[in-house]
Amino acid sequence: MFDVIIVGAGPAGSTAALIAGRLGLKTLIIDRLSPPREKPCGGGLTPRSWKLLNALGVEYPVHGICKEVETRAAGYSYVLKKEPIYVTRRPDFDYSLLKQSGAEFVKDQVISVRQNEVVGRAGVYQGRIIIGADGATSTVARSIGIANYRREKTHAIAYMTIAKGPTSETCVVDFDAVIDATGNVGYAWIFPLAEGANIGAGIGGGRWADLRQLVEEYAAKHGYKPGKVMGHPLSLGYVAGLGRGNVLLAGEAAGLVDATTGEGIYYAVASGAAAAIAAYTALRMWGREKYALPIYHELVKPYVEEVKKTRTLYHLAKAIGTKKWAVKLLGRRLVRLYSAVYTGEATYSLLLKPVQRL
Repeated sequence: MFDVIIVGAGPAGSTAALIAGRLGLKTLIIDRLSPPREKPCGGGLTPRSWKLLNALGVEYPVHGICKEVETRAAGYSYVLKKEPIYVTRRPDFDYSLLKQSGAEFVKDQVISVRQNEVVGRAGVYQGRIIIGADGATSTVARSIGIANYRREKTHAIAYMTIAKGPTSETCVVDFDAVIDATGNVGYAWIFPLAEGANIGAGIGGGRWADLRQLVEEYAAKHGYKPGKVMGHPLSLGYVAGLGRGNVLLAGEAAGLVDATTGEGIYYAVASGAAAAIAAYTALRMWGREKYALPIYHELVKPYVEEVKKTRTLYHLAKAIGTKKWAVKLLGRRLVRLYSAVYTGEATYSLLLKPVQRL
């Protein structure tokens, strides 16, 4: 029997495996695909993300750098020059974390979880503590009766492509492109890579739409040749539960995503590390699996509270996002405040103060 079984080899699962391994826990990680595998994602490592990775002593590949961020909204362009955003590629990033973990890996599609067993199509695996890190549509969460995923009620939809074209050191976040094309609140992005860019678009707060054509046209408009366009649901910070019994949920399986920006890697790494620490404390210090979940609750409480605040802000953005006069009125101030958040200089409490005074 394993001390910890982790379902999902993304940033949350691989970080959990890495920390659990360092703590001496016998760990198994299961994923339905063999890494490295592509995952629809912008791949931006914000300053707080790479600072957390550095603090954990985790190595990670970097394929591009943003020395400035250009935000386009309501016909205006705002340029922020703060600490850099590093751009990674998810296949390489996830695989790097997994390799550093040294954990045993099994390719299998998990069907359900029951007590100390993870049931896959190819076998049944036994573990004292199970960590569900299997993404937005988490099978583990559904298996234990936690509805963090309710389609468009709780999740956005995002599409991306790896495009060939000019190199740059500017990240572009373009709200106008998506609002003008769909009438819904969302944004398109261009994140530079060594030989082109990660280009995508996402919308939330309504019926999902197929944005593949929008992504292709947006890439071509900016001088890029798009590759294959891939799409996937993205949590809007909806946290219905963090686990049950000896099962913990981490990363997007727990709904831990910034609902206003779509940033998920930071919360994935943080919650994955917290889940491993909770497992170690419960097993090695208390000797009982049942203590893992309450310990985990305490460790991730600040992240849950912050994500819930981003959901409040998301609803505000949904209400005013298509009203360009309102965006013009608030835009410059909000962008300055967001810069403090993404650099780690402040939390979302700073953003909510002016919102609450409106």
